[in-house]
Amino acid sequence: MFTFLDLNYWSLLLKLYNYSFQKSVLPSAWKDTRMILLAKKDSICPPSLTRPISLLDSFQKIGEKLFLTRFRDLLFRRGLLPDSQSGFRERFRLQTRLLLFLEDIYSLMSNSAPVCTIFVDFQAAFDQLWFLGCVGKLQNLGILSSFLNWIESWLNNRRCFIEINGSKSRWFSIEKGGPQGSVFTPTLFITYNCDMGSSLSGCISHFFADDLAGIMAGQLGINYSSQCLDLEKRVKVFLDQLEYYSCLTDQPINLNKTEAMFSARAIGHPNFVIQFCHGTKEIIKWVHEYKYLGYLISSKLGW
Repeated sequence: MFTFLDLNYWSLLLKLYNYSFQKSVLPSAWKDTRMILLAKKDSICPPSLTRPISLLDSFQKIGEKLFLTRFRDLLFRRGLLPDSQSGFRERFRLQTRLLLFLEDIYSLMSNSAPVCTIFVDFQAAFDQLWFLGCVGKLQNLGILSSFLNWIESWLNNRRCFIEINGSKSRWFSIEKGGPQGSVFTPTLFITYNCDMGSSLSGCISHFFADDLAGIMAGQLGINYSSQCLDLEKRVKVFLDQLEYYSCLTDQPINLNKTEAMFSARAIGHPNFVIQFCHGTKEIIKWVHEYKYLGYLISSKLGW
């Protein structure tokens, strides 16, 4: 639409965006959204198996892009994002994250250690972003108030309607989650969860946006049976810490898609159950292969 905008209006837009960043004000009309639901797999499915896509106002999208440039520069200069996170970051590639992931498992297996990798799937991750918790986390990270106030204004007082085959729902307020379709939502999400890796001690964490792969290995220098017992303890500690972080950040875990894979040079598979201690009786499945970042990884690390 900006192609047909007279050049005389560009200076007005510049003043408008600068005023928005300085005063942390966003026009309410910019935050009104039309939402469509795209099926994740089957064309006929319940709402829980769809992906809500927000069709944002064009002026809002330009403002988000301008703000994102400044916000990324702030994150880079302060080193707030961990190197273990490769999603939606400049100069970080998916293939590099995959190779680092494989290298860590190869290194542990070369020392004859049994390795358990848990692939964690967060349920509707971007749609579960907790507004108040996000603002509080950014404040604790030392984000400047000028950035913080604009983000808070961007998050709050949003509303949308859902359109399916030409039929529209009523308008309703959005109390949680960043709009999928926004260029700013992924960066805000990984910033909100930038401390997840440090909260999961005793494991090697690999992140790509909302994908988490936690690698644990049995203690070196003891026999294989004792290593497997030690690995079981480490896995349970990991699950306890992950469950605590999930509750603390209001970021639920999708247990149906969270899976575990065992890798070892020795023949044999540990016979222990992987399960969260509180709130659920669902068991995390052991698998022999997993599609990680688009690549099918087997327990023997073939791909």
